[in-house]
Amino acid sequence: MTIIADDPAASLIDPPKTAAAAVSYLRVSTREQAEKGGTDEGFSIPAQREATRRKAEQLGAGIVEEFVDAGASAKSSDRPELMRMIQYVKTNKVAYCIVHKVDRLARNRADDVSIHLALQQCGVMLVSATENIDETPSGMLLHGIMSTIAEFYSRNLATEVTKGMTQKAIGGGTNGRAPIGYLNVRKRDELGRELRTIELDPERAPMIEWAFKAYASGNWSVSQLHDELTSRGLRSLPTPKRPAKPLAVSTIHRLLINPYYKGDVIYRGTRYKGNHPALVPAEVWYQVQSVLTAHQCAVEATQVHGHYLKGTIHCGQCGSRLIVSNAKNRHGNVYCYFVCSGRHSKRTDCTRQAMLIEDVEKLVEDYYSRVQITPAQQDALAGMLHHEFDRLMAAETEELERLTTSRDRLESEQDRLMQAHYADAIPLTVLKREQDRIVAELDKVTRRIDAHFGDYADARAHLDDALGLLANCADIYARCDDTNRRLCNQAFFTKVYIDEDNELRVEHNRPFEMLLDPQVNANALTWAADAHKARTSTNVSVGKGSSLVRGVELRGFEPLTP
Repeated sequence: MTIIADDPAASLIDPPKTAAAAVSYLRVSTREQAEKGGTDEGFSIPAQREATRRKAEQLGAGIVEEFVDAGASAKSSDRPELMRMIQYVKTNKVAYCIVHKVDRLARNRADDVSIHLALQQCGVMLVSATENIDETPSGMLLHGIMSTIAEFYSRNLATEVTKGMTQKAIGGGTNGRAPIGYLNVRKRDELGRELRTIELDPERAPMIEWAFKAYASGNWSVSQLHDELTSRGLRSLPTPKRPAKPLAVSTIHRLLINPYYKGDVIYRGTRYKGNHPALVPAEVWYQVQSVLTAHQCAVEATQVHGHYLKGTIHCGQCGSRLIVSNAKNRHGNVYCYFVCSGRHSKRTDCTRQAMLIEDVEKLVEDYYSRVQITPAQQDALAGMLHHEFDRLMAAETEELERLTTSRDRLESEQDRLMQAHYADAIPLTVLKREQDRIVAELDKVTRRIDAHFGDYADARAHLDDALGLLANCADIYARCDDTNRRLCNQAFFTKVYIDEDNELRVEHNRPFEMLLDPQVNANALTWAADAHKARTSTNVSVGKGSSLVRGVELRGFEPLTP
């Protein structure tokens, strides 16, 4: 027998010709476990190797081949070294497959059975270095129990981890690695306890902040921003396995839409207020989202905008976009026109004449003056819609109470089930089946509870913002520069058509489509009058306006992204 010290291959025994051949299978679940201590194998793999070597000696066998899955979960049987081991025992004469524990091989009962069956068909006996399992009836029974417990542990651990991560997100913590511009920092308090916090990256944070402010101006495309950041030296954070490198264009786009930079954390689709420092003000982040939407709507992500109305206005005759055309007269004077792109490219039979750009600008300005709502309309719309929110919240409160009661019942049922099992009142198979059912129902209920928080508060705030914008839209538009006029148009309209008689036909974005609906405004004024009567007269029912709100039905309403 030959063993080479400090060498992973030292556990491979050079057996005598008469010794039985064995293979060993070693595994850790995560890459972090595999790299602990600054080594390629961490601490667990060498410990498992030593245990399997001793077990082989007890069996009078020699380990002829070793298979190691470092950083592979046992939830799935699709592990490269496991598959290679199965192929090896099919083509070589092997007596034993030695593992440190059964859960190193599988944490899923179905996978455990299929792997064990594959070994049996090859004449290989599965042996655990720390558990008394063999091919006897008692050994097989113990094997089945240990495999089932491993599966239960895996599922229960996943539930507990999810619960802990959800609670961390609710408290404003960051799950996992922080995005570029931030650093995950470990500190210790005065009692020596480890604290994991998030801090701004002094090297990268200023460049990320500049990127948001530059893109919010509307003068940059994502690809142009990417080129500029690369030239400024922005690189990814290096890791022990990967050096720092320039970011991809897609990474810059994901960076710009990540609400983490304005102080929020997102976990399982729910947004929470984070404890980390915001890198950019909320208003800058929202303006970036508006610019991104504008570029996407106008299909101009990499174009320099010739005019702030380009991409928004369309020909009322054929529906084609209007493009900018500069004409010069014989005196050298340049006149800027909007012309129909369909007629210009001869794609359509359109006969729409060119229009002076300044005339089109005046038409749009006049339109804003016509649709600006009065303070009375603003108050009426806000009152009616907030009343509807209150009604919906009342119904949702009852639903939330029902969900909370269901969650408490399921958790209590889970506790009673475990107590019954510890008292030997129910068998393990029943425990597993009932635990799976309860965990699935708890997960469903918890998700629905999480979805309730914050939705209505955000919707109310967006509604108030939209109404405030409508009440001052003409004044705001008149004072805006070209860049912000473009953003206003993209926020209010999906398309603006100019007919032959120079009348505008517009398609509004949500929620302005609903807020500018004449019928909705009429209902709001009626509701406000009825509500005023209800406050001043005891003969009028307090809830009289509710039916009017139901008539509106908030059709097409969705929260506005500022």
